[in-house]
Amino acid sequence: MNLEDRIRVDGHELQLNGVALRTRFIFKVYVAGLYLPARATTAQAAIEGKGPKRIILVMMRDADAEQFVDSIESGMRANNTEAQIAAVKTQIDELKAMIRAVGQSKKGARIVLDYTLSDHGTTLFVDGVAQGRPMAGKAFYQVLLRIWLGDDPVQPDLKEALLGN
Repeated sequence: MNLEDRIRVDGHELQLNGVALRTRFIFKVYVAGLYLPARATTAQAAIEGKGPKRIILVMMRDADAEQFVDSIESGMRANNTEAQIAAVKTQIDELKAMIRAVGQSKKGARIVLDYTLSDHGTTLFVDGVAQGRPMAGKAFYQVLLRIWLGDDPVQPDLKEALLGN
């Protein structure tokens, strides 16, 4: 799975910070890539750093919307406080509705979550097509990034690989 070394988001060049394979039991689920404006080797620098960001998930197997929603909810709850989650509940509900509207993600699908400065929001793209409008706020993107980079990440070696460690 090849991801571009450099991309443009919101008119800014971002560099690939790290690539990781998400597995569940013996199954390959997705390849994740983290793009940032500048190299980050700590979760705090990646999550709190300024500028646009991208997380890309390239599906290695089919997954239905409910599996995806459950996985995201579980990762958010494991890595964010109730207050952090409550502060972005509207955006979480919007994201879940978009995922459910997409339905099943097929093997090879490219799921992208971009945070941009122009709208200070997060846009979900599936195979290059925006799903709905941007979800407001930097805090929401930080809640999302903690799924992979938080203290109890979805997969510890995935966190380390995304941070290039």
